[in-house]
Amino acid sequence: MRTVSPSSSGGRPRFGTRRTRFIAVLIAGGLLVLLLSLRGIARFYTDYLWFDSLGRTDVWGRVLLAKIALFVIFVAIFFILIWINLLIVERLKPAVRPPGPEEEMLSRFHDILSGRTRLVRLVVSVVFSLLAASGVSNQWEEWLLFVNRKDFGTVDPLFNTDIGFYVFRLPFLTFLVNWAFAAFMIILVVVGIAHYINGGIRGQVPRGAPRVLPSVKVHLSAILAVLALVKAADYWLSRYELTV
Repeated sequence: MRTVSPSSSGGRPRFGTRRTRFIAVLIAGGLLVLLLSLRGIARFYTDYLWFDSLGRTDVWGRVLLAKIALFVIFVAIFFILIWINLLIVERLKPAVRPPGPEEEMLSRFHDILSGRTRLVRLVVSVVFSLLAASGVSNQWEEWLLFVNRKDFGTVDPLFNTDIGFYVFRLPFLTFLVNWAFAAFMIILVVVGIAHYINGGIRGQVPRGAPRVLPSVKVHLSAILAVLALVKAADYWLSRYELTV
């Protein structure tokens, strides 16, 4: 008598289903995140015990709140920036992708993403937002100094600026400019890849056809212009460091 396996009989297999693999990936990812977070959790609990021994858990709470606020704010800022840019990429994609060897390579990728564009945009935005804000909470001290800034009533002789600016504002502003430059560099790379996938950028095109669509050039140029402005702000702030 012939034995029929569940897969050959058309029945639902017990193992190896997509749902099982998805759950396994989630569990593995969760364990990886937990392992990577153990050091941070240990430091978090140690700090609490130290402040508790001093009877100043209120200070610990304010520091924790500052870290959470910084992380949430910068995640939200980066998410909005990259979401808007990816939305622009979607609006600028050509109606017909140019034929060629690159399109043959990307056709399977487009088949997979068909009907899931919004989901992919959301996942990419969330992942890169979390990465961009991963180290922001370490700037909690500069943030607290910035939001609680005071004037000293004494100005420096070079820029005629109150000394409080150097103590309370300059450290966080310097970090903010550096973060903004790195953030827009990430956005530039992601947007460039997205335009390439959508057909707005091609390495090999027929004679006479543009490698980069004019609308895509405008988009990338706008991001580069923002990078130039951020770099100019960095140079402007750097002059104050001459007196520090």
